[in-house]
Amino acid sequence: MSPSSNKNNSPGETQNTFRVERVSWKEAEDDLRMLRDMVFIREQKVPPELEWDGEDENCVHVLARDGKGRAIGTARMTSDGQIGRMAVIRAWRNKGVGSTMLKALTTIARARQLPNVKLNAQTQVVKFYQHHNFEPHGVEFMDAGIPHQHMVRSLPSLNVGLNLKELEKHVLGETRDLIRLESRDDNRLAANRMVEQGQMSLRLFTPNLDPRIFDTNEFVEAVKNLALASTYSKVYILILNPTTVVSHGHRIVELARKISSHIFIHRAAEEDQTRVDSFMIVDEVGFIRRPHADRYEGSVEFNNPGEARLLTKEFKNAWERSVPEPELRRLHL
Repeated sequence: MSPSSNKNNSPGETQNTFRVERVSWKEAEDDLRMLRDMVFIREQKVPPELEWDGEDENCVHVLARDGKGRAIGTARMTSDGQIGRMAVIRAWRNKGVGSTMLKALTTIARARQLPNVKLNAQTQVVKFYQHHNFEPHGVEFMDAGIPHQHMVRSLPSLNVGLNLKELEKHVLGETRDLIRLESRDDNRLAANRMVEQGQMSLRLFTPNLDPRIFDTNEFVEAVKNLALASTYSKVYILILNPTTVVSHGHRIVELARKISSHIFIHRAAEEDQTRVDSFMIVDEVGFIRRPHADRYEGSVEFNNPGEARLLTKEFKNAWERSVPEPELRRLHL
């Protein structure tokens, strides 16, 4: 995935370039610990037993790095939208790092359809969070010997249902509405509309390449056109259960055999076999996601590059663990 990036606009200050990426505790524990130890334990004198609460493995983490790849900031969010442990090293404060990390976590919460995000802000930074649409709730309280204020930001609800006429107007990379998908037809129409506008890449994570969505004339033609849009256009399909696809035949498989330098199909690694979701990303800017692949409820966004990049990174990590599926290169007649 291409992580979110930012750059200080001062003339000649190229050293202020930084990027923010979603990471897991397992893959980035050393950097996350270093940052929080420096800011909270050493600088703010937070007791270690309070800082290390045992919740990190269950949280979403974001990590900011400077232009040389050095860790400069971090924050986390629990499954219910509680944001916390936001730490930026002294040299990088007031340069947009905290804002970028906060936006990244809010984007993740919105994509997860959470009704709100919340946090306990140190009182000296309440105005910073108010700038990002957080509102104070309750009275000031003490935590680890530091005054705090509980704050909440409500997130916009999803549009209800899919309006075909509205969908036809959605433009990849431009239209920012988030639309709820509720049926097979919703998913089929959304997939067709998004892929037919793609020019660079399609990444699809699916249990079985559902033929009711992905083996239609419209979708196969859209995939073909995207794959051949340029020398650099690529389609990556990651399947949990290729056996079903092979036994029943599939036109996407046939297409991959014909233009194998543009379409790649892999079998997901063993550690990904327990996943229950399904998602696709087009041109790293639009995406469709279903929390449960065996149901059709989900959402589509045609222009959310922040969340699309996070999903792309997730897909790339799974792709690196996967293996090619030779059986999927067979031509089914």
